[in-house]
Amino acid sequence: MKGDFLKKRAQDFSRDAQLAIKEKRWNSAAFHLEQACKFYLKYYLFLKWRDFPKTHSLKELLLELARVYKQSSVKMKKFIKENEHIIGDLEQAYITSRYLPVEFNEKQAREMAGFKNKLINLLKKL
Repeated sequence: MKGDFLKKRAQDFSRDAQLAIKEKRWNSAAFHLEQACKFYLKYYLFLKWRDFPKTHSLKELLLELARVYKQSSVKMKKFIKENEHIIGDLEQAYITSRYLPVEFNEKQAREMAGFKNKLINLLKKL
């Protein structure tokens, strides 16, 4: 399938995040987790649309997923609301881990990893 590269990249970033956590490189883990989440979301959007939005916002991708998978819209919006602070941290990681002197800590990285796992479980049920 043409969109399989999105899923493979998501899996690659997930493995990179696990390694970064193991090595206690929290900023790197945060960045890789953000990328993994983004690629998983784009993969599931691609499955439905045969395309995906060219955005860097996890929240926008989650809202788009809620729109496209109408039967899961309420569940997706609840998931977004319950995880707003982690989504915000992940979105911050995309920019700050590369350009700004912001440091993520172990607790944040582990929360982001937990979020990624919850996201994958939710996506598999779509």
